[in-house]
Parts: sequence; C-alpha cells; structure tokens
Amino acid sequence: MKPNQVQLNTLLDHYRNGRINDAEKLASQITQKFPQHLFAWKVLGAIFGQTGRHFEAAHAFQKAVNLSPKDAEAHFNLGVTFQALKKFNKAEASYNQAIILKSDYAKAYCNLGVIHFDSGRLDKSQASYIKAIDLNPNFAEAHN
Repeated sequence: MKPNQVQLNTLLDHYRNGRINDAEKLASQITQKFPQHLFAWKVLGAIFGQTGRHFEAAHAFQKAVNLSPKDAEAHFNLGVTFQALKKFNKAEASYNQAIILKSDYAKAYCNLGVIHFDSGRLDKSQASYIKAIDLNPNFAEAHN
C-alpha cells in the first residue's frame, strides 16, 4: 500500500512553497501510515535538516537508505547530515557510497573534498575538487 497521488502532490507543494510545518505534518503522517515510502522519508529528512534537527534528519535519511540502498541521493543526503553532526567518517562513507552508485556525482565529490580538507588530507581534497570540476566545470563551490 502507498499514499495516494493527491497526498504526495500536496506534500511536494507544501515543501516547495516553504510551508514547512504543513509539509512536516503530512510527511510524518505518511511515514507513520506507509513506513516503506521512500519519498516521504526523504522529504522528512530534508525538513529536519533545514530546521536544524540533524539527529532526526539522520534517522529519516538512514531509513531512506535502508529502503533504497542503491539511491545515490539518499546516501548523499545522509552524508550531508553526518557532516552537520560532525560525524566525518560516516559522512565520508556516505559520500563514497553515493559516488559508487553515481560516478558523476559532482556534489558528492565536492563535499568529500571538504571533509578531506578539514582532516588535513590536502592531496585527496584537491583530487576530489578536481573531479567535481571535471564533472561540472561551472561548479563554483568546487572552484572556490
């Protein structure tokens, strides 16, 4: 069983239009009623991350990864959350998994570059940034 399309469209509309409280309420309802629904977990994780509730975001994104282990975006989002929680080894592992699943994931390479830089692994950092730029020459953050 899954939520109906009206619920999903409403959730997406709330989220895209900044009605975060409404989106959170609906995403929570959907994940409670349909705990295997990937999209609702991803939206809920994004909401938690945007509102600074990173532990809750990690739980939601981990649920998304568990539901869809081949979803590069889910691994990337989990990595962003781990990075916000300063769990850098876990963030690095998540970014690496995202890259394994999607070899052209420039954002994952860039974020990996940040982790390498912050941990003093400058050669790896540079290589990650270069790869991100090779994949997306207009990626300003990677150039910076």
